[in-house]
Amino acid sequence: MRLTFVFLFCVSFAFSQTDDTKIAYQFYQNGEYEKAIDIYKDLSKGNTFSQIYYPYFQSLVLTEKYSEAKKVSQKMMRKNTYSLIFHVDLYLIYNKLEDKENAQKTLEKLHSELDKKVSQVVSVANAFVKYSYYQEALQCYVLIEDSEKARNRNYNIQKAQIYQYLEEDELMVEEYLSHLKKNPGQKITIVNYLQRYLDNSGMENENNYTYVKNGLLKYSQKEKDDYLFSELLIWLFMQHQEFNLAFIQSKALDKRLNEDGERLYNLAETFLDNQYYDLAIKCYDYILNKGDRAYYFIDANINKLYALGEKPNPNLTELDNLYQNIIDELGKDYTTVLLLNNYAHFKAFSLNDLESATLILEECMELSNVSKVDLADCKLVYADVMLLSGNIWTALLYYSQVEKDHKESPLGHEAKLRRAKISYFQGDFDWAQSQLDILKSSTSKLISNDAMELSLLITDNLNLDTSAIPMEIYARADLLFFQNRFEQAIITLDTILNNYSGHTLVDEIYFRKFQMYKKMNNTDMSVSMLLTIINDYSFDILYDDALFNLAKIYQDLGNDDKASKYYEEILFKCSGSIYTAESRKQYRTIRGDEL
Repeated sequence: MRLTFVFLFCVSFAFSQTDDTKIAYQFYQNGEYEKAIDIYKDLSKGNTFSQIYYPYFQSLVLTEKYSEAKKVSQKMMRKNTYSLIFHVDLYLIYNKLEDKENAQKTLEKLHSELDKKVSQVVSVANAFVKYSYYQEALQCYVLIEDSEKARNRNYNIQKAQIYQYLEEDELMVEEYLSHLKKNPGQKITIVNYLQRYLDNSGMENENNYTYVKNGLLKYSQKEKDDYLFSELLIWLFMQHQEFNLAFIQSKALDKRLNEDGERLYNLAETFLDNQYYDLAIKCYDYILNKGDRAYYFIDANINKLYALGEKPNPNLTELDNLYQNIIDELGKDYTTVLLLNNYAHFKAFSLNDLESATLILEECMELSNVSKVDLADCKLVYADVMLLSGNIWTALLYYSQVEKDHKESPLGHEAKLRRAKISYFQGDFDWAQSQLDILKSSTSKLISNDAMELSLLITDNLNLDTSAIPMEIYARADLLFFQNRFEQAIITLDTILNNYSGHTLVDEIYFRKFQMYKKMNNTDMSVSMLLTIINDYSFDILYDDALFNLAKIYQDLGNDDKASKYYEEILFKCSGSIYTAESRKQYRTIRGDEL
């Protein structure tokens, strides 16, 4: 009977302690530290001291009861002699009490013990970091790294994160790169850290870029047999849109490793996507200088001609001769289909020689051993030429063939997009919209963006008006624009301005007219159209497009003052614009900043 009574008493006492622990912790969570301390003081006399230590200790610190906190931490150190993190708590208290002598003794004892218990260095350092004792945390890592017991351990990543807390960014970058030097297999991890640092929570910081660049330059210059840091330097230049530096670095690496030009060829593709045609041409020239046995010789020839054709105001006669000479040199077969396809496109859209373009494409489609993809590309351009000629039904037929043969690929999506555009040109907006809705989810970002752009044009300017007439006129003008019939397209657009002056399409009309005048090399009218948007339609979606294009025009004309003015306007008035990064770069270039 007595045994039963004792057992029941113990059970009751245990439950009571559990309830008190929960109540005390709730007080602690609610910031009612005095109430928590009253309960914890009683609980600390029992066998649950280790479980309640941290909230008890923290409550004492937060209420500035440092003497009591010292006793509690010392008690915990006696109960748990193996764990060193409680030394950090005691160090904190001595500093709070301004007892520098005992604080220093505690730190020295901790270092002495840490040298024997190397495995605890991370937990001890983290304890220091928790209290914002960053230098003390660093000392722990340095102590272990310098110790004979370290066994080649390094704590570069942990030290890098502490340097970030200390805002010692240069040292942080050094630690990350030092870690990568020792552990090249962790490239992805380090790149992720550097990427987050460069992104800087969405706020561009030139110093971040400079620290990473200088660090990578230092390590890349020491490379002999490796090229890890040289490749990362190219990655950094591309991230920061320093394309010329990326080209120089890539060329140097290609020469050093005696490569086949693949690195430069891939780089040129990116330059083409970003409309840096001169740099793309430099890449292709470098590959062509390797000789006709180089793996990318044919592709470099093809893409160089394409880049030359995309540059502003190309010499069309000279380019036509270049095409003919390269075709004579390389011949006409399945390996040069892309070259012939590009030549046909050039003939049709630049020289308006539709007959020659048609003959070239028909010959291409009859060549033997042509891949399905290359044949589809030919059919797409052939359909474009038919549309250019006004043969809409033939164009639809060839677009449909490509869409059917390549349903779930970017080629098929591109064909569907071009079919949707024909429906748009013809004023069948409902059907066009249904196709565009499908294409918005295309795996090709370019196709998806084009579909989104046309879809928004239709929905923004059709659904708000009971009459579809202005939109139908605009779509007809777009077809004329596609067919390079600029004068007729401008006259057609002017009918909307004259008869529907308050329509939501007006800013779109001025921007489309700018694009036409630009193709006609009429700079004065191009500027006039953009200024109209800037001055009268700054509230509309094309405001940043107008600012950026006007800045580019003035920069090309050598008028840096006006170019700088409009780039600056983008930075201050359109911070979320897709042109912000490029505008900042060009603005700094004009200002003469060292990038």
